[in-house]
Amino acid sequence: MKNTVTAVQIARMAGVSPATVSRALNPEQAWRISREKRQEIRLLAESCGFKSRSARKAGSYLKTYRVAFLLGRMQHDLVSGGNVFVHKMCDILQSNGYILELIRVDFSPENLVANVRNMLKSGEADVYVIGGGLMRGQSLELLHKLSPRLILLLNSSMQLPFPDFHWLSYFGRDAQDSYRQALMTIPEKYWKKTVYFGNNNNSTRVKIADIKKNAAALGMDLGEFPVCLFGDGSLIYPDDAYRVAHLFLQDHFEELEKFHNFFCSGRSAMALYDELVRRGRTPGKDFSIYSMGTTSQLVPPLHKGVNWLYRNLDREAEMLCEQILQLTEDPTPQHRCCKWNFIPADYGELVTGD
Repeated sequence: MKNTVTAVQIARMAGVSPATVSRALNPEQAWRISREKRQEIRLLAESCGFKSRSARKAGSYLKTYRVAFLLGRMQHDLVSGGNVFVHKMCDILQSNGYILELIRVDFSPENLVANVRNMLKSGEADVYVIGGGLMRGQSLELLHKLSPRLILLLNSSMQLPFPDFHWLSYFGRDAQDSYRQALMTIPEKYWKKTVYFGNNNNSTRVKIADIKKNAAALGMDLGEFPVCLFGDGSLIYPDDAYRVAHLFLQDHFEELEKFHNFFCSGRSAMALYDELVRRGRTPGKDFSIYSMGTTSQLVPPLHKGVNWLYRNLDREAEMLCEQILQLTEDPTPQHRCCKWNFIPADYGELVTGD
């Protein structure tokens, strides 16, 4: 069936030239038009049942894009909020006609390049979102030969690991402001009564380094900043973290009871909180817990008796998906950063005394 409405008529309704209509409805050229005007033209065309010649040839101008999310250790990447993050990304991308594909990549140095080559043979995605394990130049250059639309996820702010790769986009997460806000709530008399309690893994070591760095920047003397860690470095799933931390506390509580401030992460913070309260300590008076966590509409709210340094997973997913959508239309590299937040504890009537 022929179009009953022509490109000229669509152009008149939108106040643009017929050439602009053609570009707006062509997936390969749409990025040349502003987002607002492109959306206006597409809505007009859709309401009138119009498709450009290039769109009819392709089948539809509303192309379904493939977004590939490259992950290494999925058992790590899809816990501690990773599963919620991917869930939100799927919701957002699918509502815009995109498909999110999870691709496991062996990040070991000896297999990484060969693994990337084999993965590329399975088909081309329109945008690649890449975890930190692929932060090797040769692998990134292989991907760049296939697609100019690459987003590298960083767990820090915008210290770019590949400054010479001008074609690479970044998405960072910055916790530094939240660390400083949390540290500034600690009275000076408790600076040296601060300890880190948590799982013995690389993520914990990064957090400890960040706390020390930000304390030094604020002129705070935490002393040796002792740590009390459990586990052997292997993965502890969130459902087991509370139990493991609780069992550890039964045998090591004496090491911790002399401290007033505790930096923790997630379930270990709740195990510590419950144990301190069970032993008669009053939150806000006898102890304060500072924990790293995540928020989302898909998970229960944060415990009000804990000071939280947290990532908003819904906001992160929205920002990353917005970056993905813009890259499909305009391959110009983009750098974005989502900041962590800090919310102090609400002890309410639990706080008594000085």
